[in-house]
Amino acid sequence: MLLGLHFIDLCLHHQARGQAEPGQPLALIGGHPLKVLQCNPVAQAAGVAVGQRLATATALCAELTLLQGEPDSDEALKQLAQWAYGFSGQIHLVAPDTLLLEASSMLRLFGGLEGWLAQLKDDLDALALPWRAALAHTPLAATLLARNGEPYQLTHDAPEPNAVAEALAPLSLVQLERPEAPRLASMGVHTLAQLRALPRAEVGQRFGAELLLWLERLVGERPDPRPHYQPPRRYKRKLVLMEEISDQAVLRFPLKRLLSELGEMLRRRQLALPELVILLHHRHRPATRLALRGAGDEHRAEAWMALCQLKLERLTLYEPVIEITVLGDQLQPLQAQSGRLIAGGSPDGAAQDLLAQLSARLGSERVRAVQAVAEHQPEYASKPVSAGQGQDTRKHTRNHTGGQGRAVGPKLQRPCWLLPQPQPIERQAYQLLRGPERVESGWWSGEPVARDYFVAQAPSGGLGWIFKSAEGWFLHGWF
Repeated sequence: MLLGLHFIDLCLHHQARGQAEPGQPLALIGGHPLKVLQCNPVAQAAGVAVGQRLATATALCAELTLLQGEPDSDEALKQLAQWAYGFSGQIHLVAPDTLLLEASSMLRLFGGLEGWLAQLKDDLDALALPWRAALAHTPLAATLLARNGEPYQLTHDAPEPNAVAEALAPLSLVQLERPEAPRLASMGVHTLAQLRALPRAEVGQRFGAELLLWLERLVGERPDPRPHYQPPRRYKRKLVLMEEISDQAVLRFPLKRLLSELGEMLRRRQLALPELVILLHHRHRPATRLALRGAGDEHRAEAWMALCQLKLERLTLYEPVIEITVLGDQLQPLQAQSGRLIAGGSPDGAAQDLLAQLSARLGSERVRAVQAVAEHQPEYASKPVSAGQGQDTRKHTRNHTGGQGRAVGPKLQRPCWLLPQPQPIERQAYQLLRGPERVESGWWSGEPVARDYFVAQAPSGGLGWIFKSAEGWFLHGWF
């Protein structure tokens, strides 16, 4: 069983979604000279019609809001297919404005057909796009019924084949866009029911095998295999703004909508992104690029919006924005988050959010973490890494009691602040408190060191980390 989902005037309403006010007359214009390509019911009630010249349309409706640009129904349909992927694993695209959703395999998940259709209708209403829908047992029947039925009608009953045939029977061949319609009309055949009543052999001889094949696929007498939609490996969403925006505060509204759509897509597909790029397009300048990076793979719309707001606070717009593009090239499987029984390890969610926001405000190169390295020399025992990625990579051994995870020997005291280079000191000025700790390493690399480290009190009263080597006494760090 298939659900045909037809979106009325898709290019117009998809471009205006979230930007137009209810009851606002809209028209999509294009071509040379400019003509009306699509218009909403409010504009139609004022006399605007598809094919009218721009001057005629604006004269009939002074309040008409114009959307200009080449209609990209293919891209809009693919974006809707990503949304529909949460309701069906088998989706077929029927250009330019219809989706076919396989329903049978999803009914158990949604608690039956009624639950599936109810949830689908709620999400369709949230999309704020005019639509028609119809259930049928063949792809062609579902497509034709959806395109020619009543808007916003969705029954909760599985249709019988006879009921589908009855619904198709009165449709005219002109409605169904059959190229044979004029020739059939000259014979007095205007509807699908009249066509199906004709002898098959005579129809095939006069109009060819293609029409017979179409009829057989319509009623399910012949298979109608179609390629399934495959979600892309990267995310791209472009929004053409109805009005130019030159204020960062106003820019937050379309950005919030775009990031909400992204978060919903990631949730449905159980994916996440480590980085997101937002391009703000201008008329006469190169696009302004905003790179957002979380502390890890992120899927929440509110987290991306928080990072975006921090970027906007530091942004200067030298020219109004006319389009916005959101790009995500590294879609990753979403990793389940669980609480920890033992403290430590990687940062929790709140800490990761803080690290990501600090990186967005200060720059990722200024927010770093420290990762321990399996190296005896203090200069090489750690290295800077990206925020949130620091961890202890040193190997641990069993202690004398057989426990796991504690290093052999006494507890070592190391300072958090190492000097860039050890500084020579006068030994008599420092009071030794603890030590020595012998560090002897590097002989295999040609740079051997042999040092005895002490915790010592400096003349200023601070605790320093000093060592003695063959070259003398040196200060290496502060506690």
